[in-house]
Amino acid sequence: MSPEINPLIIDQSFEFVIMLFAGMTIMLFHDIFIRINDKLKPGRGMSFVQDILFWLFAAILTSSFLYYCSYGRLSAHVLIAFVAGAVLWKKFFCGKMG
Repeated sequence: MSPEINPLIIDQSFEFVIMLFAGMTIMLFHDIFIRINDKLKPGRGMSFVQDILFWLFAAILTSSFLYYCSYGRLSAHVLIAFVAGAVLWKKFFCGKMG
């Protein structure tokens, strides 16, 4: 007789993995954004506009991930997964591209 896994645990695991990848994706785009800014060296005004547009894009992308995995419902494990994904990207992949 094998024990059944609770559907709530399966749902939360799915949400955790999706938001982990969301954090890593945002950090990937942030690294690309920083590299582009380092090469182009925009002025202060243009840099401000680019920052606002980037973070608006990041918010929309994060909201899309969140809606996909939990219909937009925020919870502690979702926030922890997002931050963990961002930290993992910084620790293992940041600066290793190109």
